[in-house]
Amino acid sequence: MVPTVLLDTSCLTDDASATRGFGRYVTALTQSIPNDGRVALRTYEHLPISVPGLRGAHWAQQEATSSIGLYVHGVRLGAAATRSDADVLHQPTAEPPFRPGVPYVQTLHDVIPMIYPEPGYRFERWRWRQRGWAMRRADLVIAITRWSGDLGIRHLGISPDRIRVVLHGVNPIFTPPASERETDAPYLVYVGEYGPHKGFAEAIAAVQQLRAAGYPHQLRIIGNVSANARPHVDRLLRRAPEAVHLGRLTDDDLLGQYQGATALVSSSRCEGFGLPPIEAMATATPVVAFASSSIPEVVGDGGVLVPDGDVAALTTAIRGLIDSPAHWQELSEAGRQRARDVFSWERFARETVDVYLEAAR
Repeated sequence: MVPTVLLDTSCLTDDASATRGFGRYVTALTQSIPNDGRVALRTYEHLPISVPGLRGAHWAQQEATSSIGLYVHGVRLGAAATRSDADVLHQPTAEPPFRPGVPYVQTLHDVIPMIYPEPGYRFERWRWRQRGWAMRRADLVIAITRWSGDLGIRHLGISPDRIRVVLHGVNPIFTPPASERETDAPYLVYVGEYGPHKGFAEAIAAVQQLRAAGYPHQLRIIGNVSANARPHVDRLLRRAPEAVHLGRLTDDDLLGQYQGATALVSSSRCEGFGLPPIEAMATATPVVAFASSSIPEVVGDGGVLVPDGDVAALTTAIRGLIDSPAHWQELSEAGRQRARDVFSWERFARETVDVYLEAAR
């Protein structure tokens, strides 16, 4: 009889959360794990937490702003696991359970608020200290990169012998275009939800330098911008007619943007993993990225890495791709090969299930 795994899928209860990094990760689990066949997967889909003052707010807002949401969700999840007949509980987001009563696997994505010098992260740093207390009780911790795992050891006190590194897989929907890319209106893409560390300003500055050098490329920024961040992002865009914000897209629409782009500009200054580079590589779109945090571990030899924060170097690397079709083709194939060899959903599912089975022993 195969073990049963209870997976917390609460972050999929609203569209905004489902399209964030957590949501994309959980969607990958729900779609790839059943194909492995070694465990039975059940989902915990509790409705959004009821928090005073946040009546009607969606899960993502409560997760980000509620000082008690962490505890309410953790207690509910732990109780649900205890009452169930599950052999393992997997918490794939940053809301650890309390007293689950069964072996518990926690995914650690990043602890960016603990290390990134952003005054606005003060509350989140407090939250992460509470999370660390709970996560240290996990039987096993899945770190999405070695970089994230090391941060968990250093900043959360997680025991190194409990950490298992399982890299993300790339959704099979992301494939190369069937025909040549259009060159009449060339563009670059930046993909990611806005945050202080995400490098929007650096990506915009790079395309401005390209335009000043005579290149016609537009920058298309794809991803959610919260209401609080909207005024800041709008100010950046008003000063940069070369850039346009397309907002949040479906995977089908995102695929089309990747497939038509000259390159992905990955200018984030801090990432636990960063899905856009592997999605771009899978579509044979070259990646130009800052060599920061986990990005070198993810991109490897499948893209061009430049010194962190160096906009001039970022611009030079993009120009090198535009000016040399041979270099563009070489990098396109290298990224596609890396996505195929390293980031398949089959490998992602197999290694995740290996962790479940280890925890269930």
